[in-house]
Amino acid sequence: MSELSFDEEKHIYTLDGSIIPSVTTVMKPLSNSLYGGIDESVMKKAAERGTIVHNAIENYIKFGVTDCLHEFIPYFNAFLRWCRDYEVEFIESEQKTYHKFMRYAGTVDLVCKINGMRVLVDYKTSAAINRMLTGVQTEAYARAYETHGGRIDKKAILHLFGSGNYEFIEYKRNDIESWITFNALMTIYNHIRKYQGGKS
Repeated sequence: MSELSFDEEKHIYTLDGSIIPSVTTVMKPLSNSLYGGIDESVMKKAAERGTIVHNAIENYIKFGVTDCLHEFIPYFNAFLRWCRDYEVEFIESEQKTYHKFMRYAGTVDLVCKINGMRVLVDYKTSAAINRMLTGVQTEAYARAYETHGGRIDKKAILHLFGSGNYEFIEYKRNDIESWITFNALMTIYNHIRKYQGGKS
């Protein structure tokens, strides 16, 4: 998608030269309600772990590299176990996409084929999974992906543990409640920007 660019350092998506919000940005009212009281250093460490594991998985899928920082190898091994257990066929990894009509963007961790079905998968290395957040997040990704002609049959969270184990949590594809919630969040985001003079 040449029309979509991403500034990794600032975590900003630009569509045809205009900044558009990420799914994560739009969902801040939800995430803040859950994680707002957690120490910033704890959140930073968790984010760094997630980034390192995501990068290791991407390098494995795209280049066959099986290298990961020693501290996070169990998370990576959990991913490899899942691949074997579910006989996963990779389709796309770390695919940046955007919703053609609602103009928000995000990066889909993985689109793969399992038992003949196309599954959108998001990796998590957090201690716990919050279904409220992940339900809305994966629905937003799936809806954006499909505006470009892609097909998604299922959505799932692949929860990777430091023990080397994993949990594969499947979600229904058309989650109307989550989609209504995301639309409400987009309305709030756009309303705030309107009165901030378009500032992010």
